[in-house]
Order: sequence, then structure tokens, then C-alpha cells
Amino acid sequence: MAFGHFSQGQPPEDPVEALRAELLAVKQASGLSYARLGARTHYAKSSWERWVNGKQFPPRAAVESLAAALELDPERLLALWERADEARADATGADATGADEGGVGESANGAGGPEEPAHGAGDGAVAEADTSATLRQRLAGRRRLLFVGAACLLGAAVSVAAVLATGGDSHDAPAASKAAAATGSAQPPTPQCRAAGCGGKDPAATHCGLDGQTLTLTRNKDIVIELRYSKACAAAWGRITYASKSAIVDADNSAGDSFATPVHWGNDVYSPMVAVTGRMTAWACGTQPNGGARECTRHMPVPGTPQG
Repeated sequence: MAFGHFSQGQPPEDPVEALRAELLAVKQASGLSYARLGARTHYAKSSWERWVNGKQFPPRAAVESLAAALELDPERLLALWERADEARADATGADATGADEGGVGESANGAGGPEEPAHGAGDGAVAEADTSATLRQRLAGRRRLLFVGAACLLGAAVSVAAVLATGGDSHDAPAASKAAAATGSAQPPTPQCRAAGCGGKDPAATHCGLDGQTLTLTRNKDIVIELRYSKACAAAWGRITYASKSAIVDADNSAGDSFATPVHWGNDVYSPMVAVTGRMTAWACGTQPNGGARECTRHMPVPGTPQG
């Protein structure tokens, strides 16, 4: 999901509230229920309800899992988490990272597995955490923030140097920007397949979803049908949202490949991938439950391929 900055207007001055507001905005923009969010992140839906509504402070790993599940750039969310964590540590003098981690042990739909302790039940224990451990956590957080700041400054220096070296040629500006971005951030996971090797595989499990973009979309009554594409993997897949149980999404290409997946629960699902290379085209289709009407997107070529 190619989401950017979700919260609107001026961000709250309180870093903890700013993080909570951003998590709420991300959830609302995703259109996912708490149960579906839990299934995608492997944290309990009850945990997400508490974190998003500010009843408890989320663990860092949960924020990272949210960014990965929704194909978001994690840097903004983690920067908000760092500031909120620092603010909590400064305010309480306790280890702010001792937040609810129990959701992992519970099944994604909230059934089975132990429920996490209620908010406030462990606050006394957290407040009595070892002072030296707390100090190490706070210093580690500050070191991470200093590292990110230094990396950003280095990236800006690389960008300026590239512009000066090329005499300000606008054609070289994108390359310079990419070099700066690569310098200032960690490398994303490497895609695990490409082109025909991606046929029938999961875009999330293969990291192809990291650079996913929607090439075209259409509707089948309430169902929104998207054709998603990964340049890194040279592959495409279908995604449907606002669908009912047993609705089907399929991805197809002009080579005759087709892969489909039904909605088992929730209201959205994506299909396995099909290759899209050279002069090939791809499209996605959504079918209403119980053999209902089927609608498909336009047949799309590889982005940038000359037509005619």
C-alpha cells in the first residue's frame, strides 16, 4: 500500500499522542479491521485496539510489523516511536519499552492463547525496572536518533556534491537523489524472485510488494479491483478490497498464466503473481461470491513500454 503521511493538520505536540494519531490514521487508511490487522502482523487484535486507541504503548516490533504488513516505509513510524519512547522515559524515569508484548502469543483473531495483562496491571513492575537497564535503553534510543540525523546530513552532502559535479544538469538530478536516499537509509530486503520465477508466488513473502504500485483499477459493484505491479520482480498481482467472503481475485497475463485466490475471511485479499516482461500485458479480475459477475481491469503493459 503506497501510503504516505496519514495524519492531517498539525501533529500533536505530545510525541506519544502523535504516534497514536499516526497509528490510527494508518489503520483507517488501510481499511482493515483489528482482526485483519492482527492477522497480517501476527499480533492480537485486542493489542492493536489498545495501541491504536492509546490505552497502552506499542512495542517497537509491532510498529515495524505494521509497516511491513502494509508495505509502508518504516522510517517515519519508527522515528515517531523513538520520540514517543524518549518522552515516556523522560516523564516516568522507567523503561518505556516494557510495553505490551503479549499480543504475539495470541492467535490473530483473538481466540486461543493467553490474553495480555490489562492496562495498568504491570505498571508498578515497569516503574521498578532496573535503573541501569533503563539508562541503556534511553541512551540506545538517542544513539539511533543521532545516527539517523548524521545519515541524513551525509545524504544531503552527497546530493549537493552530485549537483555541483554535473553543473546542475537536471537530467542527473534523479540519480543524485537516489544516491542520497541510498546513503541515508538501510537497504530493503532483496526480492526473492523475478519474472517467470515469480509465477504463482506470494508478493509479500517474496518481498515483491515492497515496491508495489497500482497500475490500474476498476470496480465490480462494491468490490475494488487493483492490478498491482513490482518493477524489481517484473511481476504483477491482483488485489480486491470491500469484498465479501468467497469473492475471488485473479491475476492473468498475455502468456496464458492465471492465478486466483478467494476471500476466506475479512474483506480483502490479493492473488499470487504472474510475470510481466517485454511486450506482455497483465490484468486483474474480481468475481462476486457464488459464481457471480466477473469484472476485469484494463490489460496493462510493462510501465514505460512503447506502444504501437
